[in-house]
Amino acid sequence: MSPQTRPWRLAVAGCGAAAFGLHLPLLTSRPAFEVTALADRDPARARAAAARFAVPRVAGTTKDLLDGADMLVILTGVHEDLIEAALDANVHVFTEKPVGLDVTGTRKLAARAQEAGLLLEVGAMRAHDPALHAALAAVPTPSGGWLIKADGVDETARRRLLPPGFNPYTFADDPTQAAPEQLDGPNQVTALQILLWQGYHLLTALVLAVPGVTPAACTLDAAGQSLHAVLHGPAGETFTLAISATPPGRFLEQIHFSGPSDAATVDFARPYEASAATRVTTAISERDGFADPFAAMWQAVSDRLAGQYPADLPTSAALAVRVEDLALALAAACRPGPHPRKD
Repeated sequence: MSPQTRPWRLAVAGCGAAAFGLHLPLLTSRPAFEVTALADRDPARARAAAARFAVPRVAGTTKDLLDGADMLVILTGVHEDLIEAALDANVHVFTEKPVGLDVTGTRKLAARAQEAGLLLEVGAMRAHDPALHAALAAVPTPSGGWLIKADGVDETARRRLLPPGFNPYTFADDPTQAAPEQLDGPNQVTALQILLWQGYHLLTALVLAVPGVTPAACTLDAAGQSLHAVLHGPAGETFTLAISATPPGRFLEQIHFSGPSDAATVDFARPYEASAATRVTTAISERDGFADPFAAMWQAVSDRLAGQYPADLPTSAALAVRVEDLALALAAACRPGPHPRKD
């Protein structure tokens, strides 16, 4: 790409909690970016975001939103149609994860972007997380471990970020997303949704740490809320994954990797709270105060827009395919667990 002499012009689709609490505060404060337009299914929410972050224009149509933009930032629940519209308009794309429920579509969109010389960036924040990379530096070749997420704070956190009166969850109004044809029954579709909507960051960490990891077993509880899986590395190493329902107010997101002579545990900060609270514990030290992975992710997007691709990371579209492939394989292996006893 030619050297950029002005900020990258960003159009943002979706003005929910992620926009208010994460993306817009950063994007409107960085000299590398200029947010030129916003859109949301609720025009009042888009207007509230525009007023808070001094964005000059609220767009009524996708065509209007894309007018003059270098990149479309997609923060909605369903992404594929907006990605296609941006590529049709020769506009780069950043999309929140996952790209979609069907990795076949993700592959097609990634290939289409590449052929057009456009970026398809996916919000795999954990790939840029200094805490995770510190753990992987301590245990470069994990021979086992576990990955756990139990989140009972998300709704409260989102509600705090939005202006009063706006609902933190509007996913029920989204168009239905097609699930992959090879999934056998509703429990496997539910498993895929849990993996991609709640467990995406865990899967990102796992595919970065253990290339070639494959499912051995997967169980979904009778309520369709908690998932437990066992996976094997290329040499038969065992990794456990748990994504569990939890009462309101409780939160745990933890990754532990062990090697022949070393181990590291990452306890991640709560959603929308400072990343400095994330803690990495090894046999010889305990660290916190890590830099913001979200800011690092957007710095990588800026670098890639300028043609500077970090050599130590796969492109985010390639990483998204790996994550969605693993999620699909886990979901296809998932079986319903026993119903709880009533006696």
